[in-house]
Amino acid sequence: MRFIYKYCLMLVLLMGVFACTQQNQSNTTENQAADNGLEYVTLSSGKKVLKAEKGVTVVNQTGWTNEQMGFQQDYCEQSVASVAEVIHPAKFCSCFLSKIQYYYNPIFIKEAYADQQMWNQMCYEEALVE
Repeated sequence: MRFIYKYCLMLVLLMGVFACTQQNQSNTTENQAADNGLEYVTLSSGKKVLKAEKGVTVVNQTGWTNEQMGFQQDYCEQSVASVAEVIHPAKFCSCFLSKIQYYYNPIFIKEAYADQQMWNQMCYEEALVE
């Protein structure tokens, strides 16, 4: 029960702290082949990334800049620090941000977190404290 409470607390915390604005979208080339049941999108650069579960399209073919990623990583880690006894904040944030950086501009992290529940769960499980 405590585990579920902390997970829910983390979800609420993340959703409450990230700023929201309107999102821009662009077209992508989708790769229908699945790997381990997951679908991928092939960017125009040839890079293969996980397909967003809610149909969000790529907004940035190259992902975020190092500066954007660094800022968002720090911000995310601070946001989930209260549940550090359950998950490793750095692992969770690195996992999640690496996936959403192609689909959402940094200011849309709140939307990304709400939209991409499969990625949230995947990253949460990878970041569990043993």
